[in-house]
Amino acid sequence: MPDHFDTSQPATTGLRPTRVWDLPTRLFHWSLVALVTFNGITGQFAADLGADWLERHLLSGYAILALILFRLVWGFAGNRHARFAGFVRGPRAVLDYLAALIGRRPAVAHVGHNPLGAWSVLAMLGALALQVGSGLFLSDEDLGVAAPLARHVANRTIDLMGTVHETGFWLLLALVAIHLSAIVFYRVAKGENLVRPMLTGDKPLAGVEDARGGQWWLGLLIIAAAAGAVGLLVRFA
Repeated sequence: MPDHFDTSQPATTGLRPTRVWDLPTRLFHWSLVALVTFNGITGQFAADLGADWLERHLLSGYAILALILFRLVWGFAGNRHARFAGFVRGPRAVLDYLAALIGRRPAVAHVGHNPLGAWSVLAMLGALALQVGSGLFLSDEDLGVAAPLARHVANRTIDLMGTVHETGFWLLLALVAIHLSAIVFYRVAKGENLVRPMLTGDKPLAGVEDARGGQWWLGLLIIAAAAGAVGLLVRFA
């Protein structure tokens, strides 16, 4: 079953709730939203909040790292719309989609991520990986808080990672702003609610089968393994 359908002939009947996003994907998404929001606030105001909150910032960063590891594995083990092979398309598909979007022409609608949204997902994961990776090397002598890999590198490397971490924050903030703007655009200009399906897992569709795969127990095993791997890194680094 293809992951897209032609919208040039809109279906007016036969719409039914169709499972698109599996439960692990939805839990990943909203957990990431909460953790990134928390880390953005505690990171920016660490000096005012104090060492305890900076420690919580680090713990939240470890949780984000576990989520990233989970999503990378889930990109191969999740349901068809969560798999990278199911939504990542090449530059030509992205340009065609943009041309149709800007030209307001009828376009192929995608059940899961559209080609542009797919690359925004990859960009977000890349930015988060950069942010978490650089954060593992940070140290704040004034607050007496150090990430697990800071003791293995020279001070100049810590300073470099600090610069990367600060710059990465603004890059991540820009990606979040673009993401939120896209949600508003699709809601206002195209009448498509992107938030509700990520809450319920379903979209009202006609002639499309429920996506299979993405069982919750498999997702639980993968996130447990990811959390264990991060825990070992923090403990023995």
